[in-house]
Amino acid sequence: MKQSTVILSSVFFVNAQIPTSPFGKFKDICPQANKPAIVNGFPSTPYTVQPFTDVYKTPITAQPKYKSCRNDSHCMISYEMDIKDVQLRPFDNTIPSCRNFPATWFITYNGSVPAPTIIQPSGHESLVRFNNKIQNHFTSDFSPCLPNNKRKGRPISVHFHGSASLAPFDGWAEDETCTSETKDYLYPNNRPTTGWYHDHALHITADNAYLGAAGMYIISSKLKHGGCGEPWNLEDIEERQMILSDKVLDDKCQLLADITGVHQTNLYGDINLVSGVPFPLMPMEPKFYRFRFLNAAVSRPWLIKVKSGTDLRDVGPSVCKVIATDGGYKHAPTQFPTTGLLIGVAERYEVVCDFSSFKGQELYFWNDWDPVNMPGVPYFCNSHLIAKMKIASSTSQPVVQLFNENIPAAVNVNHIEKVMTQEDLNTALQMANSGQAHRLFQFGRKNGHWVINGETWDTFKIAAENVGQNTWELWKFQSGGGWFHPVHIHLVDFFVLKRDGARSVQSFEFMSPKDVFYLGPSNNVYVVARFGAHKGDYMFHCHNLIHEDNDMLRAMRITGMGMNSNQKTAQPYLINPLHKIIYNNWQYTDPMLGETAAKPTVNVDSHTQTFINGSLTKNLYRIFYPLPSDRPLGGFDNPWKSEWCKLK
Repeated sequence: MKQSTVILSSVFFVNAQIPTSPFGKFKDICPQANKPAIVNGFPSTPYTVQPFTDVYKTPITAQPKYKSCRNDSHCMISYEMDIKDVQLRPFDNTIPSCRNFPATWFITYNGSVPAPTIIQPSGHESLVRFNNKIQNHFTSDFSPCLPNNKRKGRPISVHFHGSASLAPFDGWAEDETCTSETKDYLYPNNRPTTGWYHDHALHITADNAYLGAAGMYIISSKLKHGGCGEPWNLEDIEERQMILSDKVLDDKCQLLADITGVHQTNLYGDINLVSGVPFPLMPMEPKFYRFRFLNAAVSRPWLIKVKSGTDLRDVGPSVCKVIATDGGYKHAPTQFPTTGLLIGVAERYEVVCDFSSFKGQELYFWNDWDPVNMPGVPYFCNSHLIAKMKIASSTSQPVVQLFNENIPAAVNVNHIEKVMTQEDLNTALQMANSGQAHRLFQFGRKNGHWVINGETWDTFKIAAENVGQNTWELWKFQSGGGWFHPVHIHLVDFFVLKRDGARSVQSFEFMSPKDVFYLGPSNNVYVVARFGAHKGDYMFHCHNLIHEDNDMLRAMRITGMGMNSNQKTAQPYLINPLHKIIYNNWQYTDPMLGETAAKPTVNVDSHTQTFINGSLTKNLYRIFYPLPSDRPLGGFDNPWKSEWCKLK
């Protein structure tokens, strides 16, 4: 990449292919003479980078191992993942200097970066077996994997981000699997959504995820995946998985993560990857596409825009619609925001774009979150570039399906209406407008640690006790000190009601099911959630993984009854004895209890068809999938289940 032009306040083109950064002068943000640029104290990769030399690749799809079904057609599908350290060469074309060095080391699921995408039909359970096979490259001493504990290696704990999992399968930070151990995770998959799975081991989550331990988990309602169909003609619209991350390499082309030095508060890289490909070139056709965006970075937010390749004009609002958030489909699609789509760490959005008017043209996915909007975030030579799309002059086959947001669905229930009454929402909004909340959580910094309400992580110190199962609560989050935090609450989707400060609640997030929200500097954010569907201990934390590891991570406890009398409008959803059945013989309250059958072990049962048949029979998620024999008991309405089905 030839770069000799000095960048001023406007955008110039170094060549016809690469638009230069609008966020700084070349000499300040671009590496020179194989030396890194130092931007706000953060180093860049010390080599010339050539964006748009590698072609986008769809991540590998995980292949099911076994399938077992009941007489009522409810099924369990199993997968197996080996977690191991491997060497890969994803940077050789984009950074030609990397060809002179050994391949880069990663921590992977089944040897690929990103991890294989699990595509699971909604309404069916899954069992995913994770085998820790990390060997010698990333060694150190980690509790509890110490020889005196008769365990060894680098620990892992897997969190399926986007699932209402039972506590033993939620990825509790100290429920860690050591080398040569195995743990089975069982997931309900009760509604269609774009989720992801990633490591959650205590104090090394950032390192493990940055090194590659992350992948997409799509719960699909598509007919071809075994679901009941999707709204708005989405069935046959071609998809792209947009897993966003940023990396920085050292002078040997190895991943650099100096979490005891420069990266001890944040980790920002100068190489943007989309689904494992640095700055990909994306061949497209002039038709509709569905993009599943996931921010899998450690610290960096993205402000996504779609820009014309000829004049960098923003065309996103005219051709794109936001159709889904973290928790699944929106009640109705909304226009792609004119200010750009802000995606904090761990957030997901699904976007449909119509490129039919751009035949033979080029477009960019562009990161426009400049230092004015995010003080202190370093923007390097190519931080504004995400991907380049080359639109063909024609389609390879006749276009059959067109996105149509006016097509009704047989089941089209507003997520909010399903979990809370309008009276509940009005009460919550009145409370927020008057500065009231059931619980207050302050995100800040104390004695070199990131803290919540002045406290660091403690397994046995519960920050939010006695949260009533099936009750709603309004939580208020505060930040200070000029820091921003993407806040993640496990187990439940919530709804952002109000945000004080410079950035108000945005159209694409308002009243949409979310499990991550942006808490800006000196912000107050009010969120409301109906808690369930399970009892037990669950985490909430900042999803800037550096902050989480240092210890902006606390726990909440969902109990059988709530302590807040003002939650009386939340009606019980169980009207039969199922709640007594699903918790029999299992200790769900504390994921660390030895009594649970869901502990990591070296003596795991063989992963066979018989084993999966038995796992289905246990019916751990009977709350979502009652037996046919349960229905004469009166049945129940599950407010957390969200289903879309096409009209027959």
